[in-house]
Amino acid sequence: MLVSFSRPGRLPRSSLAAFGTLLACSGAQALPADGRCLLDELRRAAPDTTVEQIRAACADAGRLAQPRIAAPSEPAQTAAPSPAEVPAAEAPREIALESPVRRRIDDEALLWGERFALLPHRPNYLHPFSHALNAPMDAGSAAGDHMQRSEVKFQISFKFPLTKPLFDGRAALFFGYTGQSWWQAYNKNRSSPFREYSHEPELFASWAPGAKLFGWDWRIASLGFVHQSNGRSGEFSRSWNRLSADFKFDRPGPWWVGVRPWVRLREDAKETPEAARGDDNPDITRYLGHGELRIGYAGATHNWTLMVRRSLSSGGKGAAQLDYSRPSGISPQLRWHVQYFDGYGENLLDYQTRVRRIGVGIMLNDWF
Repeated sequence: MLVSFSRPGRLPRSSLAAFGTLLACSGAQALPADGRCLLDELRRAAPDTTVEQIRAACADAGRLAQPRIAAPSEPAQTAAPSPAEVPAAEAPREIALESPVRRRIDDEALLWGERFALLPHRPNYLHPFSHALNAPMDAGSAAGDHMQRSEVKFQISFKFPLTKPLFDGRAALFFGYTGQSWWQAYNKNRSSPFREYSHEPELFASWAPGAKLFGWDWRIASLGFVHQSNGRSGEFSRSWNRLSADFKFDRPGPWWVGVRPWVRLREDAKETPEAARGDDNPDITRYLGHGELRIGYAGATHNWTLMVRRSLSSGGKGAAQLDYSRPSGISPQLRWHVQYFDGYGENLLDYQTRVRRIGVGIMLNDWF
C-alpha cells in the first residue's frame, strides 16, 4: 500500500498504521530527518488527522521532538507486509541522522501495542563455535576433566511493558529476562550436557530524561531490581540480587554510551557450606564488580560494542568484552557476530576463574 502526500485529505487510522509499517519495513532506520518526522507524526496521529496537518507538523525542520521511550498511546493493529515487500537480504543501512538509541526507541514503538509482541532487551545471539582459550572446564562437574573447551553459547533476551506508556510516553514499567547458556553440544562422551545456564529476570522502570550531559543526549534512565541465578543447588548453586540503574547516552551519528551501576542486596551467611539457605557466593562483587560501561558504534554496516567492568573493592577483579556484528546477507533479521571476552564472571558457575573466550555465530538483534 502506498500513500501520497501530494494533496490534502483525511486518512483512516488503518492507512496511517499501514504506512508506518511500510516505512519501518522498507528502511525507517535510514530515513532522513524529514522522513523520520513524518513517521513519528504518523504514529501519534489521531484517526481524523489530515495529510496536510501531518506535513504542517513537520514543516519546521529545526524543531526537536519531545523525548520518549515509547509511543504515547497504543498504536492500532498494523497490516503485515506482503512477501514481495520484504527484502531477501539486508542492505547496509545509512548512518541515521538521529541517534542509535532514538532509532531503537522508535522501532520498538511500532510493536508497543501488539498483544503478543516481545521487545528485544539485550542482544539475542547463537554461537555454534564458542571456544575457551585458557580456562579449565572442570567447574561444577564431578567429571570435569571430560568437559570440552569448544561448546555452543547462546543468549535469549526480551522485555515487555507492564503498563501503558505513562506521562505522554516518557515513562513505563517493564519486565525483562535474559538467559545465557553454555552447551557441550559436541561432547558426545558426556551426552552433550548443558554445562551452565544463567537466568536473569528483572523488573525496572524507564523514563526519558530529555537532558544533555557534556554534549551528549541523555535518552534513557532506568532503575530496577535484578535477580541472577544458575538454578542449581548445593555446592554448585550461584545467585545474587541487586538494585541496578541503567543510563543511555548518544549524539547525532553512530556513537552511544551506556552506564550501568548496581548495588548488591546483602544475604545472610550460610550456617554450613551445605545449607540451602544463605549466601551462595559472598565474594561475587569482587569478581563481577559494581557496574559496567558500554561504548558502542552503530554504523552503516559495522557495529562495535566494548564492555568493561571493574570491582571497587580491595583486590577487585574486572572483565572486558568486545562484540562485532554486520549484516549476514542471508536475511534482514540475521547479522554475523563475533565476541571476545577476557576476565572474570563470564558465567556464575566459574565466576572466580579468569576466562578468555572467543565466539562466532549469528545475531538476531544488536544493542542498537
